[in-house]
Amino acid sequence: MNSEVSQGPAAQVPYGHEIVLLDVASFVIRRRLVIIASTFVGTLLAFVVTLTAKFEYTATASFLPHQGDQGGLTGASSLAQQFGLSMPRSADAGRSPQFYQDLLESRSVLDAIVLSGVEVPTADGPGTIDLAEHFLIKNQVPEIRQAMTREALAAAISTGFAIATSVVTVRVRTSDPEVSAGIGRRLLELVSEFDLGTRQSQASAERDFSAERLGQLRAELFTTEDSLKAFLEENRQFGNSPSLQFEHDRLLRRVVMRQELVSAMAQAYQQARIDQVRNTPVITVIDRPDPPVMPNARGRLTTLMLGVILGVLAGFGLAFARDFSERVREEDGDNYREFKEALGAAKRDLLGVRHGRQRTPTSGN
Repeated sequence: MNSEVSQGPAAQVPYGHEIVLLDVASFVIRRRLVIIASTFVGTLLAFVVTLTAKFEYTATASFLPHQGDQGGLTGASSLAQQFGLSMPRSADAGRSPQFYQDLLESRSVLDAIVLSGVEVPTADGPGTIDLAEHFLIKNQVPEIRQAMTREALAAAISTGFAIATSVVTVRVRTSDPEVSAGIGRRLLELVSEFDLGTRQSQASAERDFSAERLGQLRAELFTTEDSLKAFLEENRQFGNSPSLQFEHDRLLRRVVMRQELVSAMAQAYQQARIDQVRNTPVITVIDRPDPPVMPNARGRLTTLMLGVILGVLAGFGLAFARDFSERVREEDGDNYREFKEALGAAKRDLLGVRHGRQRTPTSGN
């Protein structure tokens, strides 16, 4: 028996629901001119932008923060803690790399550079560059001018640190290699000045604390020694009495403990006096920010690649739009014609209104 299979019209898959590789290849071949032209235009525009943009130079500096040595106060602090006393930390206590990264990006450091300017070498000797003029800040209001210059300077500085080695890296990117290096040098100077200033200020406070505490401990030592002296004057022969021997030993332990505390605090006082006048750097500079010889090439290559990508995407968008328009015209011609007529009428009305406004007659006398 012959079986007949009735075949109805094949169900049409809406355009865009399923895309196979062959359809994509066919679409690219059919619309190749639009895609190639758009890619060429995008690449050309990116190339023009790359040629007209200023070269940028990056100066790099790196330094190692102090790792936290408490110097001569280590023994004194541990000794005082054995007796239940707490001593202030030395001004040499180390700071984390994250602290220096935040310090380099802080408003106080940036404002200091903006206000002082950057020293660069010139043909006539060292000169100072106004960063507001360098960054082309035109605003004449002092507060706004300073804020805008600070924002431009912050955008030119990038910082980071290595977790394994704690080395802090600073990169400064500007259109002038000398300015980039000058900003980097100024950043290192400000970090060193901040460390020295805070260390000396903290050492001054520790010196005052140590001097006051040393006076108190000496007074307590004198009182304890007087108690032991009075006991010895009253009890010349105390070796045969257990209670008197115990009292003597107790007073002697108090005297020894006070003597050790006085000695530890005296060391702390002397160390604080030394730290107050110490001007040795707290950071170790590894790489100094020398003026870069070659401009940055990565930024220009990125601009070119971005132009090519945007050109390709725009080409595919235009190709899809044209393909969709043609499909609508073929599959739904009546609606498309109505749309074209409505669009033409809207254009004529708009042009008529414009011409009517331009040709409005003037009343004569």
